Amino acid sequence: MTDATGSAHPPERMCPSTPRANATVFLGMITPAGRVAYVTPQLPATTALASLPDAESAVESRYRLAGPCVTSSCGFWTGDHCGLGARLVESYRQTNPAAETGLPHCAIRRSCRWYAEQGGAACGACSHVVTDAR
Repeated sequence: MTDATGSAHPPERMCPSTPRANATVFLGMITPAGRVAYVTPQLPATTALASLPDAESAVESRYRLAGPCVTSSCGFWTGDHCGLGARLVESYRQTNPAAETGLPHCAIRRSCRWYAEQGGAACGACSHVVTDAR
């Protein structure tokens, strides 16, 4: 079976909103307006977060991090898809009926769980997500 990119093996799915403990990719910073300012190309989370003290709290409220989707180990996993991604897209459609014209530059789109399941609609919603890792 091939995925949309034509590869014989689909890429490992990445969660675009993971806590620091599971992060492997630094996606971007949260702007004062509450949107994600994405960085491209992909930047390892360890590199981006290396200058932060280990005890610093609320990293996720200032930075967007991605990591491998943990499927059934996540409270949002429904058994066959990410329930959070689906809820975010639906909520975003209700509050922002005008579709955004372009997709933001994203370092993980090819492997993103939300994009794989929800398509481009996930990208508009994703740029407004701030992870609450309390």
